[in-house]
Formats: sequence, C-alpha cells, structure tokens
Amino acid sequence: MSDKRSRDPTNKRRDRRKNEPTGRPFLQAPIILDRRERPSDTTTTVQESSTTTKGEELSTTIPSSSFPSIPFMRKPNKFNSETVLKNLTDHPGHFTFSTQPNDEFLFQGHKTDGIDMYITPERAILLDTEPLSCWTVLDNVLRTGGSTLNGLHPDQWLEMETLYNIIFMFSICNVVLIVSDDGSLDTDLLQLIQRAEMLKFCIPDFPLLPRDGQDMHYYPDIVFVSNKCTASQFTYKTYTDLQIILQSFFDKSQLKTRGLVNLGDVLPLFQYNQASSNLFFLPDTQEDSTSIESFPVLMSALRDQVLATPRKSGRKGQVSEKDWYRNAVKTFEKIRKSEYINEYLQVVRKLRD
Repeated sequence: MSDKRSRDPTNKRRDRRKNEPTGRPFLQAPIILDRRERPSDTTTTVQESSTTTKGEELSTTIPSSSFPSIPFMRKPNKFNSETVLKNLTDHPGHFTFSTQPNDEFLFQGHKTDGIDMYITPERAILLDTEPLSCWTVLDNVLRTGGSTLNGLHPDQWLEMETLYNIIFMFSICNVVLIVSDDGSLDTDLLQLIQRAEMLKFCIPDFPLLPRDGQDMHYYPDIVFVSNKCTASQFTYKTYTDLQIILQSFFDKSQLKTRGLVNLGDVLPLFQYNQASSNLFFLPDTQEDSTSIESFPVLMSALRDQVLATPRKSGRKGQVSEKDWYRNAVKTFEKIRKSEYINEYLQVVRKLRD
C-alpha cells in the first residue's frame, strides 16, 4: 500500500515545519491563499479603487491585455457615458486597481489621463486613476495653455484637483488602494487624505436613491500598498515604522484603515498587532536577489484579502452596475458644486495669495 502522507499537502507542510531550525519563522505562504476561481455568474458588490502618488504605481497588477481599458473620465471632467454603459449590466456587481510601471512613467509620462475603467470576468470594476499630486498632470495642463487653471496658481490648482479626485474615490468606492514605492509613504499625500475626509462631509454614496436610502457619512476601506520594495526595504523594521506613521495620521479618522489587509497573515515574521493598519508590501520584481516571497504569491494574497471586503447589504447591495455608474456621475457633480468644499478652497487661496 502506498504511503498516504506522500499525497497529503497538509502533512508535507507539517513535515517542513518540523525541519525548520528553532527560532526561525516559517515563511512559506499557506496554500489557502492561492487564488480562488469564481463562477462567471457570481456577482460582487464590492467597489475598490487605487489612487497613486507622484507617479508611483502598482505594476503588473492588471495586465492590460487581459482587461481592455475603457475611458471612464477624461479632462476637463467629461464622462464617457455611452461607452461605459454599453459595458455595464443591469445586475449588481462592481470592484476597482492600478497598473503602470515606473520606467514607463519616467520616459513616457503617466499612462492614465483622468480615470480608466477595467472590468474583470468576475464583474469587478477596476478604476485606474491618474497619479495624484503629480507634476506630469500639471505639465500636461500647462502645455495646453493652462486654460483649465481658472486663474489659480499651478500648485493651488494641482492640490485642488487632487482633493476633488480623492473625495470622488472616497464617495463611490468600497475599497481604495493608496500605492507608493520603495517602502515609503508620502506624508503630503496623507495630509491631503485627511483633508479629503473632512471635505467629504455630507456627500452621499448613492445620491440618486431616495433620501432615506442615502448614507451622508459613508467612508470606504483604505489599503496602503508599498510596491517595488527591495530586500533592504522589505524588513520588519520598515513595516513597523510605517505602521506607526499610519496610526499617528488616522488614529481618530472615520476612514476604515484597519482590519482588512494583514501582511502577517501571509508572512508570520510581519505580525504586528490586532490594531495594525491595512498595510501590505510587494517586492521589486526587477531585483536580482531572492526576496522573502515571490510577487505572484503576495499579489494573490493581497487580492484575496481585498476581495474579502464585507458586501453591502439591503437595498444598496442590489444597485445594478449601470445605476452605480449613474450615481457616480451625480456624485461627481455634487462634489464639484459643493459649497462647503468651494468655501474651503477659497479660504486656502486667500491665505496663499
């Protein structure tokens, strides 16, 4: 009779654990984190988006050849409604990410102008935004004559547009990915996120629903992803330092910055504490030296953890893809016309003049 243990992956993992030297953490990613295939008719009511800072974007996340890009919005604030609605259904199901390697950004400028949309076979809607607070965005505007600056100083215009974009993503998405590079966080962007949270006051998540169905204080889950970490950056010390920074910024925030993503679930060496922020590291795929874990394994784990976001219940969980889009367009209009936001921007403009 053949040895059953040789065919049992659970026993194999147990044997490997026994062979580990005492005191060394077991870093093999659990098999339960392998990507789970989803039936094509399963609907998902999670919406997620990634926002990127100063050209630092998540590479190789969504192969452009797999999901064709659909222009979602182009400057100056024009939605591509006819094309978008043709690709959406009358059934519930939405979800949102980012793709653009840095070398492409450095030599060609940022690829996404405005917001692009991708739709996966699982009916996940992925919104790819242009880089936030990025000089190339401002450069593109100045090259066209700067007519859209509306008399603002270029720096003021860029900050204003960044705030509008963050508030918009915070209003229409269930999960927002904030992606940076090299084991770092942009504190200027974190401060803008704090202001966007304040300015989102009374912007409903579904403005076209009857008033009793609107959530005037809706906030999404926020996930911070540090991409392209080298071996010297992919360390527990770097991870804990960033955890301390995030907790200092969002300790009293209404944004959901905890409880969704945990790198320690994949790599036990990175266990922090129960109140850890949603912070995830991805390795630099261009580095020659062997990293702690491969990019595909960690990317799959991040994907699975984000997809585990609690679904909306009740009436909002039944909103179709097309109705979600129509509400998103209406939300954008409300943000741009918000007296509360405009008064803040006017005050900031006067203080800096």
